[in-house]
Amino acid sequence: MTAMQPTDNCSILTLAPYRILPATGGGHAAILQLHHHIGKLCPDHIVSTKDNDNSDAYAFDMHRYFATNPARYLPFAYQRTLKGLGRKYDVQSIICEHPYMAISANALANNLGLPWYLRSHNIESERFRSLGKPWWRALARYEQWAMQKADGIFFLTEEDSSWAQQNFYINAAKCHFLPFGTVLEGRPSGKEEARKQLSELWKIDAKKKWIYFLGALEYKPNEEAVAYIINEIAPRLRKNSSNYQILIGGKGLNYSLQEQIKNSPDMQYVGFIPDLSDFLNACDIMVNPVMKGGGVKTKAVEALGYNKMVISSRSGAAGILPSICGNNLMISEDNDWDNFCADIGKVMSTATDIPEEFYETYYWGNIAKKALSLIEGT
Repeated sequence: MTAMQPTDNCSILTLAPYRILPATGGGHAAILQLHHHIGKLCPDHIVSTKDNDNSDAYAFDMHRYFATNPARYLPFAYQRTLKGLGRKYDVQSIICEHPYMAISANALANNLGLPWYLRSHNIESERFRSLGKPWWRALARYEQWAMQKADGIFFLTEEDSSWAQQNFYINAAKCHFLPFGTVLEGRPSGKEEARKQLSELWKIDAKKKWIYFLGALEYKPNEEAVAYIINEIAPRLRKNSSNYQILIGGKGLNYSLQEQIKNSPDMQYVGFIPDLSDFLNACDIMVNPVMKGGGVKTKAVEALGYNKMVISSRSGAAGILPSICGNNLMISEDNDWDNFCADIGKVMSTATDIPEEFYETYYWGNIAKKALSLIEGT
């Protein structure tokens, strides 16, 4: 992608409706990283909740105005404040993260005579439908309205873009693919040192293949994925090999699953991991048996960025472009545990490097340049 020089001609006001600092999940990272890299090229003012932590490490400006209670979602509740910020910083476009503040974003854009863009992290109504929430239909009508009103929609997956065009009747010209990215510009180094440190910390055999799953484990789809690892994947692996260790990372895993892991010598629950870079560098294989929740599974993108082998269910790989992942992404159909585990066996003996093309598409800096090109119409 050609270089884009910093400019003051594209000042942006971004509505982020919840606490994103500190980042505790992929959704937070999706907001922080895109706007951090946009902020390196163009003034980007994020309006978010009052309980956000310090943002000095990021290139955007954080404005903590939204209340922490649900009243912040009331239409027009912050119009005077937002209009004042827009005029103060000579804002020329608006980005609304998620559809929940779309009414406010649309009204603000109309008042200031500006275009606004909706960033769709997933089809929210479909995600809640898959989780059994009874109000998903009402959300679907609102989400469709928001997409129809926006001047452009930034989707994290091409599948969501196609779905919105077919089911919400959104003009294809308004739909743009801006994936969840990686902070890495190329394949990382330092695996052996990271592995040595963690093997000593967690008393793990460094000579074995480290297979891992990582996520917010209080989230039901991730909890179910851990259960699949315990009940479907691990028993199959034990039949053919002992040269591996399965690591489950993330906070919030329920007690019952923790107890099952304790009783399995080839598994270990390592809990919350403060330094993900060392962990991701040290491991060998990510398993991603997630089958619910919608949207792109951000931990799979992170794993590929760290040059890991990723073994995924079909649903878990949604939104990722296999064509630029080389042989590092292997996909089996949902619930096909025999093929899933056969893929693990293959990569335990033969590993490959992620193609450089992956970083051209998925490096956050390149994604930010694409976003600004779309906003500026270049």
